[in-house]
Amino acid sequence: MRSIAIVNQKGGCGKTTTAVNLASFLSDFGKRVLLIDMDPQSHASIGLGVDTESLDVSTYDVLMNPHAGIADVAVPTGETLEVVPSNVVLSAIEQQLSGQPDRENRLKKKLEGVEERYDYVLVDCPPSVGLLTFNAIVACREAIVVMEPSYYALHGAMKVLDTIGLVREQLGLRKRVRVLLTMFDGRTRFSQDFLREANVRFGRELFDTVIRRTVRFREAANWGVAISHYARTSTGARDYKSLAREVVADEEKLAEAEDVPVRQAEQAGLEPGMDEWILSQPGPHFVEGGILFSLVAPEANDVELIGSFNKWDREHGIRLQRNSNGVWHTTVELDAGRHLYKFVVDGAWRPDPANENRTQPNGDCVLEVYKRD
Repeated sequence: MRSIAIVNQKGGCGKTTTAVNLASFLSDFGKRVLLIDMDPQSHASIGLGVDTESLDVSTYDVLMNPHAGIADVAVPTGETLEVVPSNVVLSAIEQQLSGQPDRENRLKKKLEGVEERYDYVLVDCPPSVGLLTFNAIVACREAIVVMEPSYYALHGAMKVLDTIGLVREQLGLRKRVRVLLTMFDGRTRFSQDFLREANVRFGRELFDTVIRRTVRFREAANWGVAISHYARTSTGARDYKSLAREVVADEEKLAEAEDVPVRQAEQAGLEPGMDEWILSQPGPHFVEGGILFSLVAPEANDVELIGSFNKWDREHGIRLQRNSNGVWHTTVELDAGRHLYKFVVDGAWRPDPANENRTQPNGDCVLEVYKRD
């Protein structure tokens, strides 16, 4: 069972739209899907036609009643799609659980009983990094950080990433994170520039799929159905179908990157808190402490990082460490700005094969580092 929290502390950036439509398309692909509505506003529940005003049980009971299981609360909304609906009562959770022991693990414990029942569990989080979102992040092995092309959304995404980092540190487990760009308008220069910056900042954590803006999402929500059942040929439906395919195709990579205790990372020569799945895919990534450079070269005996930041001086080159999978890596703190770099592998200069942004005619790899708030 794959469990995915859909998060951003900023509202209005497409979290619920993503939760509803990704769940619907995964179900259309024949997957057994559960969508858990962790937002007291209940928009994910309403978006799939659930009458939240007449609920006898809800997400509140899953979290507060030790005898209420997922199966007792889940409402079928399709042949292979169920919803654990929420209502406004859920807003009292944080106050009622204040000071209670193990309060951040309540959802995780309930999900442990349904691992054979579902292929996918998606959790739609509220627009905040409070106890409800924290429960979702702890319970799920993966997170999709949803972000519209705005710097407020980017700031919210970075805060969520910090929260996920805190969970990693406390639990000693990896949490796989992907970033999804929504509400994209390719006609504007700002959106195009933002997409380029997102590619630099998040690298391969960013989904290839971009969700384009369309009024069909609002219309579908008004009818209480997913866009796949309202306007199947619309751009929005095509985009979320593409996202669902990308998520399904990711299963093989995820199987290779199961949550691993920190001590195993230390034995492999990695710093605690680094994602094994990032190192399995080469290229520069923004991580805690700087920029993570990595290169898959199991046959190499020595790899150095040379660039404009060390004046292309081999005497001041940065040596990479090799892990047990033949991935060479190092983390470098770089100032904001434009940097050029290459690897030197056993004395031979080599561009980063994962970074196609290069200068001509030298082929130096280009990395733009933006100031992080």
